[in-house]
Amino acid sequence: MSNLHSPLSNTHAAAPAGSIWRRIQYCDPRWLYLFFAAMVVIFEFWRPAMPTVVPDAVQRLYDLIERLPHDKLVIVDSELAAGIRAECEGQFIAVVRHLFRRNLRFAIMTWTTQPEGIKYATDLSAALAREFGKQYGRDYVIWNPLTPAGGAMMQSFARDIPGLIQTDIAGTPLRDIPVMRGVQTIMDISLVYKVSYVWDRVETPWIGFIQSVYGTPYACGTVAIMSSSAYPFLDSGQLSGMLAGAAGAAAYERLMNAPGVGTKTVGVQSFAALFVIVAIVLGNIAMVLARRADARTEAAA
Repeated sequence: MSNLHSPLSNTHAAAPAGSIWRRIQYCDPRWLYLFFAAMVVIFEFWRPAMPTVVPDAVQRLYDLIERLPHDKLVIVDSELAAGIRAECEGQFIAVVRHLFRRNLRFAIMTWTTQPEGIKYATDLSAALAREFGKQYGRDYVIWNPLTPAGGAMMQSFARDIPGLIQTDIAGTPLRDIPVMRGVQTIMDISLVYKVSYVWDRVETPWIGFIQSVYGTPYACGTVAIMSSSAYPFLDSGQLSGMLAGAAGAAAYERLMNAPGVGTKTVGVQSFAALFVIVAIVLGNIAMVLARRADARTEAAA
């Protein structure tokens, strides 16, 4: 049994000597992994200027927040999780930074079905509050997580927000928190912004029971792969804006003139994709030229 080996076990040892193109074809793949890892690490620390296109959906959300009144509250619905952090963390930070910059009051809303959203929203908002000199309770609040209960709950929410939510995450009644003064119904909300893997979950039907009924603007941040299903709602105006993936966050950061997580992520992704493309092209060129060299050798023989 000791003489039995996998056909792949001698791949690297069997690489033939010859032209540079043949050597490229039989390159030890471990070198490729090493170069790829080194490149990713380098671009984590070095951020070259990257052209960033601002999609219309991103511009619309930015313009909307620029126009929001100061006498109403913004809701940030956070379903951040470890699995979507790479794409959606920058979206959350960019919009919350914009709200703080414009001195707009907001409440962060989370769900018992998404416990990670509570932790990420709490930590990120606290860091941004320190950056802007904002105070919890006066400038923003984090509501006690809600258990999804469908359309009936959303209707109750629209009629009596403090009555349904009741307390913040520390157990303080909402009516005793300064940032909640004057906020009673959905008519006191100027925007709902949701960050989630799925831009509109069934258990939180913002469009069906809030936007369509009361006209409250609704926008979202979501992973790129789920964004395609949202475009009909953008076209109809039911969705007021959208940040799709890390590129959406980078575009918003460009509008804010505040490069951050989204810009860094897009830079790393771009050069990683470029590396893969170059490797594929170079490998195919090497294959074609090596075959031509073999054909010339056979013809000469």
